[in-house]
Amino acid sequence: MNQQEEFTQLYRQYSPGILKLCMGMVVLICLFQASLLFYTYKQIRLIDDAAPPDQHLRQWEDYYALRKKQATIIMPAYFIGLNIAMGIYFIEVMQGRPLLNITIFLLVYAAWMLFAWFYLGKRILKKEKQKLDGIMNELRSLEGQFD
Repeated sequence: MNQQEEFTQLYRQYSPGILKLCMGMVVLICLFQASLLFYTYKQIRLIDDAAPPDQHLRQWEDYYALRKKQATIIMPAYFIGLNIAMGIYFIEVMQGRPLLNITIFLLVYAAWMLFAWFYLGKRILKKEKQKLDGIMNELRSLEGQFD
């Protein structure tokens, strides 16, 4: 079998419509996440370091509320959406493979996703919360000094 025939066989085996749908979903989800990160960056840039302590504290509290919303609503939606897209993609790609290979792959993938969500994600959120709490506590103490 030459390379052209092999490509044609692979192209027929994997439905291009499903692959395009899955990859399109992944691209859209990643673009959404990138735009969200850019929006977060802009929100941080809007915090005025030269503002009076009470106003500066309010700006940080608003940012903290935004990050809390992102962590409780948007992050799970991102995680679920990306995994649904990858799941559809895996169904398509894994067709015709031995059941043992599919099972091993899905177990490894599921274990990594659970580890990423329950351990890494919680750890990152905890560090961010500690940093933001430290900033706000310092601002509160400065506000108390100016009163």
